[in-house]
Amino acid sequence: MKNNYYLRPEGNKIFMCCGKAKCPSVSVEEGMIKIEDDFGGFVKMKKEEAELIKSAVENLTDNEKG
Repeated sequence: MKNNYYLRPEGNKIFMCCGKAKCPSVSVEEGMIKIEDDFGGFVKMKKEEAELIKSAVENLTDNEKG
């Protein structure tokens, strides 16, 4: 499966885009990382927590495989 996602900076946000509307975004707000989803929901966390997301996703998908 080809990954067509890319990062698009706009103002103080970085959008995670696939070329369609409603891209999720990441920004810094009040010293916290804010991740906003496609539907306007969001979560705020410490930078150190946000840095763990990639490893968490890899761990979850590795576990799915087997």
